[in-house]
Amino acid sequence: MPIDDATQSAVRALWEAGARHGRAPAPVPEADPWEDEVQGAERSPVVVVLAGTPDLQVRLHRDGQDEVEVEDVATLEVPRRDTAAVVDALLDRGGRRARRRPRVRGVLGNVLAALVGSPAPSDLEVRVGDGETTRVYRAQVVVRHPVSGWLLALPTTDD
Repeated sequence: MPIDDATQSAVRALWEAGARHGRAPAPVPEADPWEDEVQGAERSPVVVVLAGTPDLQVRLHRDGQDEVEVEDVATLEVPRRDTAAVVDALLDRGGRRARRRPRVRGVLGNVLAALVGSPAPSDLEVRVGDGETTRVYRAQVVVRHPVSGWLLALPTTDD
């Protein structure tokens, strides 16, 4: 399956975002030309892996509705226009565009987090754009062990 121009542009944008943060992605493998015929094009995304902390796997789907899997604990659904910006926000340590939004706050939230040894129940929240064009992408954090130190270190939202 040849990679279409839109997907190829997205791969280049992800490489640029990774390079800006010293995190060059793993090489993108050639896709199997028979896979589309057997499974359908929607089932054969191009996967770009940015290993490290945070560990990111980006699945670029032909329909432009991409997925960014973060530390194996949260999967953000992102339209193609913002995929590279979301990855850039996740890799930008000083930018504070990635945050945790606790679902349970106060003493009860702290006790629950301590009991399960996890930042859950919470959502990962990533902001891209500026001013009135700001877009926010959220994904529920799934409890996994060991707990992601990167995720625990994220600042929490104020509201």
